[in-house]
Amino acid sequence: MRRFLLAAVLLLTVPQAFAGGPSLLFDPMTEEVIAQDRAGEPWYPASLTKLMTAYVVFHKIRAGQLKLDQKIAVSALANSQPPSKIGVPVGQKLRVDFALQALLVYSANDMAYVLAEAASGSVAAFAAEMNAEARKLGMTGSHFVNPNGLFDPRNISTARDIALLAAAILRDYPEHNHYFSQQSLRVGKRRLANRNSLLRQMPEADGMKTGFVCSSGFNLVATATRDGRRLGAVIFGANNGKQRADLAEMLLVDGFSRPRTVGIKLDTIPNVKTGAIVPADMTKEVCKSKPVMVARAKDLAGWGISFGNYETAATADMALRGRMLSKSGITLPGTAGIIRLPENRGFAAAVWNLDKATSEEACARYHGEKAPCTLLPPEVLAGLAAIAAVAKETAPAADDPEGDEVETQRKIKPRKVQKN
Repeated sequence: MRRFLLAAVLLLTVPQAFAGGPSLLFDPMTEEVIAQDRAGEPWYPASLTKLMTAYVVFHKIRAGQLKLDQKIAVSALANSQPPSKIGVPVGQKLRVDFALQALLVYSANDMAYVLAEAASGSVAAFAAEMNAEARKLGMTGSHFVNPNGLFDPRNISTARDIALLAAAILRDYPEHNHYFSQQSLRVGKRRLANRNSLLRQMPEADGMKTGFVCSSGFNLVATATRDGRRLGAVIFGANNGKQRADLAEMLLVDGFSRPRTVGIKLDTIPNVKTGAIVPADMTKEVCKSKPVMVARAKDLAGWGISFGNYETAATADMALRGRMLSKSGITLPGTAGIIRLPENRGFAAAVWNLDKATSEEACARYHGEKAPCTLLPPEVLAGLAAIAAVAKETAPAADDPEGDEVETQRKIKPRKVQKN
């Protein structure tokens, strides 16, 4: 029986058997906290990032800069995003409304890029707007580098911040609430179920968004309404989709059982200072067959910087995560990742796709922080790429946000998308 209560304390501590990460139960209308556990701890939001993407797009729609029936084109960059995706071919146009449905119902990574480029001209410009809106909302523990939440060590948030964002969406843009409760997305003759299984599991559930990459585990923002009262729950780091839905339901049911009282506000929960700790990595718990992803040879280009060489990819990955969350790394452009060194010499934690000036300035800042940093000129990266290519290096598959939930990703035929 689902209807069971937790210990009746003001700030609930979630049983560790259920949650690997932080959690939060709150009232989105008053922004009062009902229960929380480590809500200010940094975490990888994964596809919960798409809530901020939606928030920025909703603002553009209200300002008249985008229209729901406006046709927007799919770029090569958008089309190249890994699953979950709709798979619309390059150059095809679709409506903003359809892109939002695909973004929020099916968690389509390609549609996040389509919307970002239509809204701001480029992904980089859109990410800057995402961070500007986060600052306005008081999301002091968040930083976004892309609109879909694919893993990047700089793409972080906290349960507190995600709750503030969810509350802002419900408060500021109630006309768009239907996207979060929509049961399915129709694409031609196919019907793609909402990734949020709580909508089918809990009668009172009415939103909001799921998230998953290997590093984050299974995340969920869930809302439900009973007797006119709406509550929200944030779950980070569950071991699977069923567990996160069960935990969210448990928190929401318990919240509805409590008398209404005046509690602390979301913005009074302190966020851990960015860079003070590295977010937990859930890969071993939720993606046991996926090792740390090593950069593909063909991706290495431009100038770069290295934070040192390490015996294992896992050690290099941990070093990289810490360096990228430092004051010098959080706004650093380029691509961060792990490079396999030739002749079994280990792995380098590095950033590439930079220009010379940016690389030199970055290393100067890191040296000022007493951190190791070595310049990687283009010829060095080209050499590493050539050696790897000769060795026929292959990389593990990219993190597949939402890919093992609901159904396996399949591309949608272009002609069927046009019918929506």
